Amino acid sequence: MKQFEENILEPRLLGELTLLKNNYRFFIPSYQRGYRWGVEEVTALLDDLLDFNNTVKDYSEKYCLQPIVVKQLTDGSYEVLDGQQRLTTLFILLSYLQKEDGEINLFELEYETRPNSAVFLRDLSPEINADNPDYFYISQAYKIIVDWFDTNKESVRYLKRKIGGILLDQVEIIWYQIKDNSNPIDVFTRINIGKIPLTNSELVKAVFLSKNNLQLGLKDMGVSIEDLILNNKQSVIGLEWDAMEKQLQDNDFWSFIFNKKENNYQTRIDYILDLVTESPINSVDSLEAFKKYYNKIKSVRNNAELLKEYERLSTSYIEEEWALLKAYFDILLEWYNNKWYNHIIGYLITRNENVLELLNQYKNLNREGFKKELISKIAKPLSAKNISELKFENSGDKKTLEDILLLHNVIGSLIQPDTSIHFPFDKIKSAKWSLEHIYAQNTDDLLEKDYDSWVNDHLNYFKSIGHNNDDVINSFIEKLDALQAKKLTGDTEEYKEFFKIIFSEVDEYIRKKSDEDFDLIEEKGDDYQWVTDAHSLANLTLLDISANSYLSNSIFGVKREKIKDLDKRLAFIPNETRKVFFKYYSNAGSHDAYWSYADRIAYVADIKSKINNLNNLLDLK
Repeated sequence: MKQFEENILEPRLLGELTLLKNNYRFFIPSYQRGYRWGVEEVTALLDDLLDFNNTVKDYSEKYCLQPIVVKQLTDGSYEVLDGQQRLTTLFILLSYLQKEDGEINLFELEYETRPNSAVFLRDLSPEINADNPDYFYISQAYKIIVDWFDTNKESVRYLKRKIGGILLDQVEIIWYQIKDNSNPIDVFTRINIGKIPLTNSELVKAVFLSKNNLQLGLKDMGVSIEDLILNNKQSVIGLEWDAMEKQLQDNDFWSFIFNKKENNYQTRIDYILDLVTESPINSVDSLEAFKKYYNKIKSVRNNAELLKEYERLSTSYIEEEWALLKAYFDILLEWYNNKWYNHIIGYLITRNENVLELLNQYKNLNREGFKKELISKIAKPLSAKNISELKFENSGDKKTLEDILLLHNVIGSLIQPDTSIHFPFDKIKSAKWSLEHIYAQNTDDLLEKDYDSWVNDHLNYFKSIGHNNDDVINSFIEKLDALQAKKLTGDTEEYKEFFKIIFSEVDEYIRKKSDEDFDLIEEKGDDYQWVTDAHSLANLTLLDISANSYLSNSIFGVKREKIKDLDKRLAFIPNETRKVFFKYYSNAGSHDAYWSYADRIAYVADIKSKINNLNNLLDLK
């Protein structure tokens, strides 16, 4: 079967580059930027190697470095098109270790702009050489390495020997050798403007689109037919890859499938590759998926029996792997576009459920069994403690309270027949959420800089509700007017003292109004005594931190007006939070200015009806 002339893309051990028989010689051309790594970059590499030494569990594990792009010259040496900073630093580090261990060999390295660089590089020392910028940074890097080993040698025994062993036997570089007839300067330019991306996903894409890989397992049909078939297969995979990348740019879809606040991926499709290959999720600059695909292909290529089986099935290894990857992606897309799955699985992913485990369960269980498993995953952590026992001031309860309130919103959206298929998980993940006390009055939590806005907000509110026959409200209006006037006199201490008095009077009045329906608590019995606690679920709702700050320590009526204002400005307010302040849960006649015990009982009843009857969701389509 024909072998195609393609670029070489593979992991290579650094130790392979140092073997004398391989005669690796590298040439840094003049169009490249000179060596410029400093303390931060060199130390980061050394610290990473030390961390790898401290955490590696198996000698077979590899430490993978970013790609080095080369083109072989007529004399057998390699022109370095990208990655020369890493390559030079590795050379400097090996040079230092060679002085301790004479069995360590070096590859050859030469800079076109420095005629004597090969000689200089063969005899490095900690003494700073200022003859030119390249020599300065190279000698500085050598000194950084010397100092780093001096600093760390007491904490790690045989440090030089261990780092040397890692470099030679476990450090891999991604070797990307350009085989076409491109001009090296053109290739360098294409790399640096992103035309030859060297991310994990682009390296994997190159593996999938390689004709030499695509033909693994195909029958020999003659060169022209093979070429036509492989071109078609390349086109199909290329188009499907592009369609996946386009779908992943939909922020709603991305927020549904990805549960991390911080995204360390260079491209979003890297996440899918990590899921399918069971690689660590969200690692910085990880090339794990590429390495796993490459190693699989290498294994298949050497397995004659397996290749025969692929030939019998009229398929290839790459097509099988691509079908698996596409199947995983299609499942995620199916979940996203199904209202029930979107809400239930979206909630679980938001609460850090393992996505790969969910995918495997979906494949292995029937639909009814899978749905029951999902409901069980939601119910189990919420059943550990009765909701009446959960308290805001208990740090261990806060996550459970947040989970309950988010689930309340998710189920509220799911059971409404006229709501969108997609729950707004993008809004949930793009903001920082906190528990908001529905009614909370505490001067200790109110900053002095916020006194003026509190006075203004409450004065306007009391005037707006128009209690002409309410002497207390009229008294508040007079006192707040007077407080504003006092502010103008500049007597700060008197202003603060008077503010705290009025704040306490308002708080006491609102609390008495809220307590007027305490007889409802007595009617309900001991089971509902807990709703009177200001830190219980009955007095908590979900708001993002900016809205929480905006509402500050206002009374319920003022908060309600501020929620209306946020709503008018199209700010995202969770639907069940909106219902709290618009009194959707309470019977007619409940006063808009207060969060009464009747309101709390109705609110809790609605939450219980949703989260205590999760199995009812199985009947929804």
